[in-house]
Formats: sequence, structure tokens, C-alpha cells
Amino acid sequence: MYLSVPSWVIPGTYLENLRFLADHPMLTGVELLFFMYDTEVKRLLDTEWASIQEYASRFVYTAHLPDPLQPAHEELVARLLPFARHLIVHPSSPEQAEAQGKLLNGWTEKYRGSTQGREAGHFLLENTQTSRFEALLPHLSAETGLCMDTGHLLLEGKSPADFFKRYPSRIREIHLHGLDREQATLDGRLPDHRPVRAGDKWFRDLVPVLEDFTGVVNLEVFSWEEARMSIDTLGAVGLLDRCRW
Repeated sequence: MYLSVPSWVIPGTYLENLRFLADHPMLTGVELLFFMYDTEVKRLLDTEWASIQEYASRFVYTAHLPDPLQPAHEELVARLLPFARHLIVHPSSPEQAEAQGKLLNGWTEKYRGSTQGREAGHFLLENTQTSRFEALLPHLSAETGLCMDTGHLLLEGKSPADFFKRYPSRIREIHLHGLDREQATLDGRLPDHRPVRAGDKWFRDLVPVLEDFTGVVNLEVFSWEEARMSIDTLGAVGLLDRCRW
């Protein structure tokens, strides 16, 4: 598997994070975050674009597309597809599922073959809310893969291991993070996007899946301290030996 972290684990820009992460050889991937794509983000991307592309020889890139996704975001899609392995999509409301499916299917067809020989189906649907996920899935091309987010499943009381068993051939990326509701009441942050802990039953159940998984495993936490904690957990159960270096 390819071990990845988000492009924001230290305060700073995309390039500042890439420079920091490049010194950690156990990491082979980076998830470029584009929760928004406004004028400020475009300006920053223009400034750092050449250097971001240079780091494509060091990292396997994936990218998180804006939420909500709009037709105007095709500019970003076209920019990323030549070197990003996966583009992660959040499902919109069930009422918008048909329109979002049409948009993604159109982009899939239009940009087929644009990733220099890598696998088809660049777009991956993430399970954010079950109702939204299940509403959009029937409208998507069979080429569209899935991104399993463990934190979202845990928030709904679902087992990540069971979810994987439902879609084993379509899941190409895993956003691996835990849940800590008690800590969330203390620090005011989201209860998910927390470090993975070896003692959590859901994680122990998932270890056999991770042992055989050949896609991208993204430790989706937003500080280096928490990423390091999750890396240590993977090491403690022998999963770092499964990572591609």
C-alpha cells in the first residue's frame, strides 16, 4: 500500500508541507486538499504549481475536490488529472445525485487516458453520509471507484471492515482516522480525524484488510503529531512493512 497524509500537517502552504514531508521516507503519498477553490487558493496554486509538479516524482498524489462540487471546478480537475492518481469527491444531497452523477460521468469520459497510463476511473466517491453516498452511487459509471473513510463510518456506528467487504473491488483509497468524542468536547474539534489507536476494536478488525490492500492509505489527520501517532500505530501492528517505499 501507499502511505499518505494530507497536504496540511504543519501550518503553511502546499509547498511548505511538501518540503517537510519529503524528509519522511515512510510516506509515499500526499493528499492535496482543495476543500475550497477560490481566488486565494488559485493564486497560491499558480505561485507554487511548478514546484508541486516537481514533487510528483517523490509522492503519489491524490486530491480532495471542493465540496460542494460545481461544473466550474473543471478547471481544477483538468489541472490535477495529469499527475493525480485519484480525485476524491463528496456526494451532494440526494436531490442533486442525478446531476452530480452526470457531471462526474462526463468528466470521466472526457478525461479518459489523461493520467499517463494509470488506471481508469480517476474519481473516487467518498462515504460521507450514507444517505448521500447511496443516492449517488447508482448514478455513477462502474469505472468510478470508492474512497472508504473510516471516520465517517465510525460516526454512524458502522464497521469499516464490514463496509470494505461490501465493495472490495471498488475501494481504491482508504482515509484512515479514528474517533474520539470525549476529546472533541475538550478541544472543540471534530470527533473524527483523530489518530488511529491499536486498541480500538474497529481498527483490529480492519488490520487484515490493510494487510492485503494495495491502494492508497491516507492518514487523514491535520497535524504532524497526530500523523506520527497513527504511523506508530501502523508500525506496532506490522503494517509499515506493507508500505511501498
